[in-house]
Amino acid sequence: MATFEEKVEKQVEILKQHTFLDPTRDRVFKEIFSKDATLIHFLNAILHLPEERKIVSIERKKPASTLTSAIDVEEVRFDVHAKLNNEEYVDLEMQRATHEDFVDRVELYASQLSIESKIHFDSQRTETEKEDHPYLMPSTYSIWICNFPVRFCECYREELGLFRFSSIGDPDALPVYDKKRYIVVDLCKVDAKVLNLNTAETEWLELFTRMASAKDAPKTKDPVIADVYRRMMVNALEKNFIKEIAAGMVTEAEIKTRIGTARREGREEARLGDAEAFLRDGDSVDRVARVLKLPLEKVQELADKIASGKAQS
Repeated sequence: MATFEEKVEKQVEILKQHTFLDPTRDRVFKEIFSKDATLIHFLNAILHLPEERKIVSIERKKPASTLTSAIDVEEVRFDVHAKLNNEEYVDLEMQRATHEDFVDRVELYASQLSIESKIHFDSQRTETEKEDHPYLMPSTYSIWICNFPVRFCECYREELGLFRFSSIGDPDALPVYDKKRYIVVDLCKVDAKVLNLNTAETEWLELFTRMASAKDAPKTKDPVIADVYRRMMVNALEKNFIKEIAAGMVTEAEIKTRIGTARREGREEARLGDAEAFLRDGDSVDRVARVLKLPLEKVQELADKIASGKAQS
């Protein structure tokens, strides 16, 4: 069986066959937005802000935040966390795969972003300002780029907010609270029609959806987009960085395999519990195995143990 190091080296060789790295991979994503100019360019493209509110500078904030519950202490780690020049805050997240608690995670991160932003916001206000408006909150944007179909997205970009139920169906409805915005980008809904719009936003969408398999960088007059392609070219990157990406890919694959195995084993264990109950009620081994989709030999072994226990008693 191949060692972890051997698997990594094999993955490095696979990556070297590509022209560019996959921008949706965590380490690559963070490297792309390690440049302030790149992050500002993307946010101005995706937030759809009016010209007078365009972002011109950002201040990086700490990526990790601790949550304490009655059960445990865990960490919320933002992919990209920054304060904008207009006193707004942003969390930018890249998600490669969905999970059953995805919407809960979006809300958890947005809520934690609000708390972290409020703490920083108040630290820069005078005592008088805080006494006059103790609950005043800064505006926040929770942005999620998703490389999987998002069930509530009807198009590639959805902006969510807090609305009244009574406003459902009103095309002119405005959010009741407009300081907390959620923007979800569903890359699976990006198509040729969208990309043909030829805007800064669609250049970013093309980058996220096509760069991993592209042979050449697309023609662009945008220096920021061109710079990202240049920086993410495999043959221009240091070997250690490529090896780091490969190690992350191998680790991710192994974790998924272990989780899958644990889930299968957990489900089988639960079914064996049901099988025991059916067998004790007099059901046949063949029928129990067939109905519960269990290996015949395992059900037979369970039946033998039950019979042995009855004989001993």
